[in-house]
Amino acid sequence: MKRSLSELQAAVQDHILRGTAKVVADIKSPPRGSPAQRLGVYTQAYASRLTEFLAHDYPKLKTYLGESHFREMALAYISAHPSETPNTRWYANKLPEFLGASALTKRKPEITELALLERALNDAFDAPDASFVTIADLAKLDPESVAGMSFVLSPSIRRFTVDTNVTSLWASLKCDEAPPAPFALAAPQDILVWRQGGKSRFRMLGGEEAMAISVAQEGTPFSAICEMIAAMEDPDNAAVRAATYLRGWIEAEIIAEIRLAPPGA
Repeated sequence: MKRSLSELQAAVQDHILRGTAKVVADIKSPPRGSPAQRLGVYTQAYASRLTEFLAHDYPKLKTYLGESHFREMALAYISAHPSETPNTRWYANKLPEFLGASALTKRKPEITELALLERALNDAFDAPDASFVTIADLAKLDPESVAGMSFVLSPSIRRFTVDTNVTSLWASLKCDEAPPAPFALAAPQDILVWRQGGKSRFRMLGGEEAMAISVAQEGTPFSAICEMIAAMEDPDNAAVRAATYLRGWIEAEIIAEIRLAPPGA
């Protein structure tokens, strides 16, 4: 039974996306080649275009892997994740998880972590706009209200943990330099990614600051953050360290809003 136009279009699309539809018999023979070759032109064009999207979102990963290995990885990803949205911005978003589950990256974890870092930088750049608190805003507060204040952090913030020297790899690749040999860190390292001045940035966090920023994201009052910092080490200087972290967050445009506790709270 002959297919309708809409059925044929759906079958061709399914063949290109998943290679499942038996549609070759419905394709007219071209002047040269076969129906399978004719259909293959569209399939290859689809894969090439999606590979371009992956390369656009993960340029450092492409450089690190090399053209051939990157294309091999891209084709495997495309096979596992057919395009499901017309917005190409999000097509490559599952790549870090895909890499994390692959046999290759179990032996070379820096590959997954490089993808995680590039995705976080992309996501931070595309995050919603938000205002940010300045040092002048903080100076206007009644000193008695500072202890009870809590924070709303920038929607651009992304955080993850790495086990390799991936930040050094990324920095070398950004400067078009040969990356250092990958190695495992002595301990897992927290990475903070955010947008400042219209640019995505990242830096490593020490354990104490990582804890502080985690509880700040949860809306914990500043006085409680100071107490948690004091419980970690050197309680006599905890307030100074907390104030230093806060100033750094404000200068980095990480604090979007300060919320004051209600009177009497």
